Amino acid sequence: MERIYFDKQIFSHLFKGEKPLYQNFLKDLLDNKDRFLFCYSHGHLLDLKNDKTDIKYKELDFIESLVGDNYLSYHALDKRTSCYLARPNEAFRDVDVEDEPFSFSSIFEDLDLSYATPEQAEKLKNATNILKNQQLDFGFLQNQEIPKELNDTVGKFLPVGLNPMSIMEWTEHFMGMLKTMEEDKTAYKGLRNVVDKNINNGKFTVEYDSIDFNDDLKNSVLQKTFIEYVNNNLNPNGDKTITDYDFYIQAYFTLDLLGISKEPSKGVKFKNVMNDGYHSYYGAFCDYVISDDQGFLKKTKALYKLLGIESKVYHIEEFISYFTLLKNSLEKDSNTFFELLVNDIKNGLVLEDKNSLKYNRQTTIIRPFHTYLGYFNRIESINEDNQSFILLRRKTKNYSYFSFYREYEGIINNAFKLFGYDKNFKGEFNWETEINEINKGVWDGRFWDFDSLTILIEINKGINEICLLISTKDNG
Repeated sequence: MERIYFDKQIFSHLFKGEKPLYQNFLKDLLDNKDRFLFCYSHGHLLDLKNDKTDIKYKELDFIESLVGDNYLSYHALDKRTSCYLARPNEAFRDVDVEDEPFSFSSIFEDLDLSYATPEQAEKLKNATNILKNQQLDFGFLQNQEIPKELNDTVGKFLPVGLNPMSIMEWTEHFMGMLKTMEEDKTAYKGLRNVVDKNINNGKFTVEYDSIDFNDDLKNSVLQKTFIEYVNNNLNPNGDKTITDYDFYIQAYFTLDLLGISKEPSKGVKFKNVMNDGYHSYYGAFCDYVISDDQGFLKKTKALYKLLGIESKVYHIEEFISYFTLLKNSLEKDSNTFFELLVNDIKNGLVLEDKNSLKYNRQTTIIRPFHTYLGYFNRIESINEDNQSFILLRRKTKNYSYFSFYREYEGIINNAFKLFGYDKNFKGEFNWETEINEINKGVWDGRFWDFDSLTILIEINKGINEICLLISTKDNG
């Protein structure tokens, strides 16, 4: 089941249904929703949190009608993005909490040190004193000949004219700076315009078919490629591991901040740029990313190309036309399945031919034209000891390294429509039973035994992923 990711605006268009185009498309989506995996993410929930009306709860219900419980979210403690079985209203309860005023200094007050050793208590006391007493002096800014435009902008972020501040006080100020960018519409616009003018000045821009801005940026005052610049901001000392999440969100924001691919100044908002970055990131775990925001599409295409992410990015009007082809691509019966497979083995793109050093085995890896059972997009044609095998598996060149449980369900149900009950009289996917078996590592999958061949769908133990294996019989 190929994964489809609509940004929040597309869900809103479908929800409102103000245009016949979206009304007809929604009907098409609902009629075919069992053939695809529609995903939502934490980014959608952050967008909806900005809605202060109760309409957002109706929109959450609407989103659920398409996505079910296919939820993508980044876990900050585990530092990884995963898929979760969580419906939008359920996931939103964890997000829809009023932001509590947070004081950095308060975390060091009233600490219970009764279980700490004298040495531990002394270390904490020394650390707290450094945070409270070590001074950061921004007074030097008063003595610099700074252009008025730059001074007015910087003044909204740095404590110009204030007395020296402790590290703890500066941390509090930094949190307030983020709040300023969210609430003051002119603050981020001003910062972006100043940075663009003094670093880029329109020289380095994103084009769909070019990523030259990465290396060309080295000729600017930054003296770094775009990737080096983003990495250096995240890890100036080179002693931290940068996650894909941290890098991608920073890269998306930097494209706008440096003016390489910026939103029109009239409508730009700091929070919106950040939320768009989240959608672009989570879209990299899916096969298709759809929006009607030209700025979002431009940045996403540029970053995907720069980072080698092969998820396809479409404007909604392009995708509506393309969806007609997608929905008709699923095999109608077993004969169609085998006809397509034979054609792909003969005419598909051969990616690799390899011989085993240990066994009498030759493997040809093929990229097919067709996606089998709505999921498998690689063919491995294997000849071993005069017997032939065909292994179907899925390979994606994007951020995804996992399968949704719903993908297992979709594969089995699609296979049942083609091949019927298997040798053990198993039919459609039994959700409660089989998910439990998958978790315990005892899932048998499905096995069909025909006159000239067998078909097995299982989690291959060698590569730990769901595969379909076709073995020919020697009826000699």
